[in-house]
Amino acid sequence: MNPRRTSIWMGPWDLVGRDFSAVLGELEEVGVEAISLALAYHGGRLLLGNHPSRLVMELHRSAVYFAADLAAFAPLPVQRALESTVTSEFIEAAARRGFVVEAWLVLCHNDGLAEADRSLAVTNAFGEPYTYALCPANPRVRAYCVELCRQAARIEGVGGLDLEALSFMGYEHASLHDKRGTTLPAEAVELLSVCLCPSCRDELGSAAVHLERHIQAGVRAALRGRHAAGLPPELEVALLAHRARVQRQLLREIREVTGSAHLNLRWTPDRRFTGGKCTLPADMLAGLADEVTVTFFGFSLGKIREAAARLPDCPVPVRAGFVFHEPDCCSPEDVQDRVDALRVPVVQGLSLYSYSLAAPRHLDWAWNALDGRRKS
Repeated sequence: MNPRRTSIWMGPWDLVGRDFSAVLGELEEVGVEAISLALAYHGGRLLLGNHPSRLVMELHRSAVYFAADLAAFAPLPVQRALESTVTSEFIEAAARRGFVVEAWLVLCHNDGLAEADRSLAVTNAFGEPYTYALCPANPRVRAYCVELCRQAARIEGVGGLDLEALSFMGYEHASLHDKRGTTLPAEAVELLSVCLCPSCRDELGSAAVHLERHIQAGVRAALRGRHAAGLPPELEVALLAHRARVQRQLLREIREVTGSAHLNLRWTPDRRFTGGKCTLPADMLAGLADEVTVTFFGFSLGKIREAAARLPDCPVPVRAGFVFHEPDCCSPEDVQDRVDALRVPVVQGLSLYSYSLAAPRHLDWAWNALDGRRKS
């Protein structure tokens, strides 16, 4: 699979009532060669700027968007969204046109299963679950993720898997109708992002008790306007090692059941990150992932330049994903500047986020920037 291809993220909800040939023709004109199609996604509300008949779209709570064997997930109440009816036909049409189609699977960011069974959720040091986040240390969560990947990899026409949220999700994530009257410092947010669910406690052993005490004291200090100390070095080392072990185990299990399927892992070199990106050390990726995608969503141009320049050497090809529409990009020059900023040796391909949220003018901006890139 050519890592230098240009890819775009989109969902089946973009395709309902659309002429597939027209959609694919539009993407070809922009310069897109590959599609990451959401086949397992979380809930949300989207403003569809480029759909001829849909405008405000409320997505199903976390669901699959393909003809999955739901019985294989039992007793977990995995649900299939109505939009899944268009998936197989579109994948076949895209493959006939020469597009590479990846199954975009959002794994541990799941607002359906964790809500139905809170024992699966990331749980903070106060014993409170985050119902948008499955904990990958939980064996039942890993079994769900592995089965999801196994089924998606066998879909006719799917050329690989785009794995998002093979990770520990933290406190600072858009969910529910979030309200707060106190601004939490970064240290307190990091403390609230530590999972101490029963599975994590078992794996962390005695360190779990020390983490709980330190986190509770630090967060309460922040709420009282005092300094919230970060984790002591020995506890941070134990926590990061635990997260790496869990993510590596899950990725290895996915690798085993998907065989030769191309695995594109959403990844960050920031070991302390808690969100939809895997935080495995780069030297652990070889043999487990075929490619990684580093995203720069919500980054200013200056931050993109700074972060791109700091990307480490990696044993697998590295792609870069960025938002090509508002609020990140407000002009064609903004898109061009981001494309130029990501022209660094380590980055071998670009991914555009996202077709679902783009308006026609944004696709024009992408065409201008990518056309210039192809000619250079």
